[in-house]
Order: sequence, then structure tokens, then C-alpha cells
Amino acid sequence: MKKILIIALMGCISWPIAGRAQKNYSSLIDKYMEAQVRVKQFSGNVLVAVNGRIIYNKPLGYADREWKINNTTESKFQIGSLTKQFTAAAILLLAEQHKVNLNDKLTTYFPGYPQGDKVTLHMLLNHTSGIADYTALPKFYPLHTLPLVRDSVIALFKNQPYSFSPGTSWKYSNSGYFLLGCIIEKVSKRPYADFIKENLFNKAAMNNTAVNRIDSALAFRAKGYSRGEKGGWKNAEYFSMEIPFSAGALISTVQDLYKWQTALFKGDIISKASLSTMTTPYLGNYGYGLSIDTFANHKRVSHSGAIPGFTSYMSSFPADNISIVILSNNDGEVGQINEALSSIMFDKPFIMPYIPKEKVINYTVLKKYTGKYQIVQSGGTTNFELVEADNKLYLKPEGAGDFKMELKPESETKFFLARDSDQQIEFTLDLKGNVIKYHFINKGLKFEIKRKV
Repeated sequence: MKKILIIALMGCISWPIAGRAQKNYSSLIDKYMEAQVRVKQFSGNVLVAVNGRIIYNKPLGYADREWKINNTTESKFQIGSLTKQFTAAAILLLAEQHKVNLNDKLTTYFPGYPQGDKVTLHMLLNHTSGIADYTALPKFYPLHTLPLVRDSVIALFKNQPYSFSPGTSWKYSNSGYFLLGCIIEKVSKRPYADFIKENLFNKAAMNNTAVNRIDSALAFRAKGYSRGEKGGWKNAEYFSMEIPFSAGALISTVQDLYKWQTALFKGDIISKASLSTMTTPYLGNYGYGLSIDTFANHKRVSHSGAIPGFTSYMSSFPADNISIVILSNNDGEVGQINEALSSIMFDKPFIMPYIPKEKVINYTVLKKYTGKYQIVQSGGTTNFELVEADNKLYLKPEGAGDFKMELKPESETKFFLARDSDQQIEFTLDLKGNVIKYHFINKGLKFEIKRKV
């Protein structure tokens, strides 16, 4: 979920809209995912289900690139922050058992914690505590490979300044979910891994999900990869699982995560009242371990995850009974993929991945595009300027001084950033050649922008 300019384009082929009953959704999804593999080298596993029936579940790419072992439907992936919804559900379950109260103060479990008498479990769950995120601290990176004990991790952020007064604003914080995992252990008197297995995984018949342990052999474990600085692939950086803990240490499969979505929304894990609390959008449109928004006017409950070598995305449309699960073991663009698959399922135009090529154009057209522009989104307003110099078009973010980014022409109406061809800008002209619409399309997400007078 930024002040960095969000810009433009992921593809050029839109599939025609047809009636839902006439469409072969699994075929459309497969064509899109094959393009992701071909153009973006996506590697992982994708599952889409409608009305309790899996319509697409296909492993793609390698689980082990060195040995050229393909991913399978049983491949296990690190899921990063998707872990948070399990931690949240565990806290809600303990609340149902009257072992915790969502209004309990942090000092109840951590006596003497700075400002802990102002922080509640509710605030930890929905990221409104203001506690600093330990993964964003400069001293965090040198320690991320160490098997730190709980108290050592907490010591990283315990005495850091609060981002804001507790309960007054929203800021994503892994620290809050780390503390929640510790509270689960204190209250249940069980290791976090055992508690969630017995009370969550077993209820949903999730036999292939667990707190990940790098030091143990695990069948069908997918290896994580990242892009090398000079191209190609390299093994993902080692990351101690003691560090993310209850904020991001789970490993799972797409089938298990689909089972989780199904069981959670059926009320098999926590009560319907607790589920309602969990999926209520508080500040930042965030519930408990889940984001709540809409896509094409359909309520969506979702979350993303990232840990070195792995990215993940789960989204559910409860009223439409649609589930999407995407797990990648090479830092795949899972957010982009989720938006495209959602577009397919709701009969919205989508754009196939492609690599734009620079073309020679009549550079006199550039002058009609120069000027100041604005993108207005829920996250804020972004201003920038398009300038022409030496027969080239440049984008200058507001407040960036003399910094500018070259836009290369794909056609006389479409340009892509030289530094990232996935980000492009597109102009729509009328029959007289006047610009009537302006769009940015960022990795498949298209935004109409305004030209400032």
C-alpha cells in the first residue's frame, strides 16, 4: 500500500468484454499467466476459485532453478505478511475465550513498556499504535540473519520514538504484530507455532502450512530467487525466521491458503461477530491483518506479503464468492497480477504483459503534451510536469529539483519511462489531434490524470 510518482503501463492487448456465462475465465487467466511467465519470468503458483470451485490452479516456473525442478501444486512458499491475518485470528479466538480483551493495554502483557498504557490490542491489530516498525530501522538490516530471541527483537524498537500518538493515525508496523505473537504465547502458555497449528490450521485442514524453519528439511519447499544486479537470477538473501515471527514467518501452499479463506469466511475459525470485527475497515482501510477496499464496486478483503525471494497476494470477494491466491518464489509482481485477475473475473478490460519498443516519431507532437499534471488517489495527490528538451519528453516530479526522467516513444501517443518500461503515459486524441484524455498505467493499473491550467 507514498509520495513517489505512480506511473503508467503494463500492456497493450485488451480482451473483449462478454457475458459472464459466455467467458472461459480459466482460459483467459491461463493466457495472462503464460504472458507473465514469458515477459516477466513469473515463477510460482496461482489459484482462482469461484463459488467453491477451483477454476484455475497452475504451478509456473522453477521451484529450484539450479536443478531445473518445476514448481508443483504442492510447492510451499514463504508468505511473508499474509501471516498477519493468522496472528489476528488467533488474538480474536483468545478474545472469544475471554483470555484477552481487545481493549487491553500493552502494559498488561509488557509492564513498563513506553506509553504502553495508551496502546491497546486493537491498535496493534490495525496498525494505529504508532509503534515504530523495526524492519524500517537502520540498525535492523545488519541483524536480519541472526536467530534473535524475542526480547532482542523487541529491544530494537521498544525505545524508539512513536510515529504518532497511539490511536490517532495509521502506519503499517511489523512491530505490533511481533508483540501480538508474544502475547499469544504469554496467554496460551504455548509456542506460537503450536497454538496456531492446533487452533487455526487444523480447523481449516491446512496440512501444508507452518511457521517456517530454514534449518529443517521440508518436502516441496520452493527456493526463493531475486534478480541479480547485472541481470539473471541469484539465490535470495538469507533471512532468519526468528525475525519476522508472527508478522511474517509462515510457509504455505495456494491450496492451503484457499482452504483458509473458505474456512474463515464460513465462520469455522472464529465467530461471525469476530470476523466482522476483523474485516471492518478502520484507519487506512485496514482491519485486523487484512486490507478492506473495493474493486469495481465489489468489496475486497486482501493482503500482500514479501520476504526476500518471495512475494504473495491473497484477495477475497466475499459477496461474489471469488478467491484469488498468488504465491511467487522470484519476487513476482503479485499486486499487478492480482489486479489483472480481478479484472478478468469482473469482466473489466485488462492489459497483457509486454515489453514496449522505442519507435521514431514526429517530435513536433511533444509540445502538445508539455505542461503540469496531477494524479489524485485515495493515498494523496501527486503533481508532476512534462517538459520537452532536445526532441525528447521528460517527466519531472514536483519537488525533485532538476531531476527528470526520460520518456521514450512507443508511438506518437504512448511513452514509457526509459528507467522502467512497465511505467508509461498515454494520451488520447480526438479526430482533430487535440488531447482529450491523459492516463498513467502503472504495472497494469490505469489512472486518469488531470492537466493543470
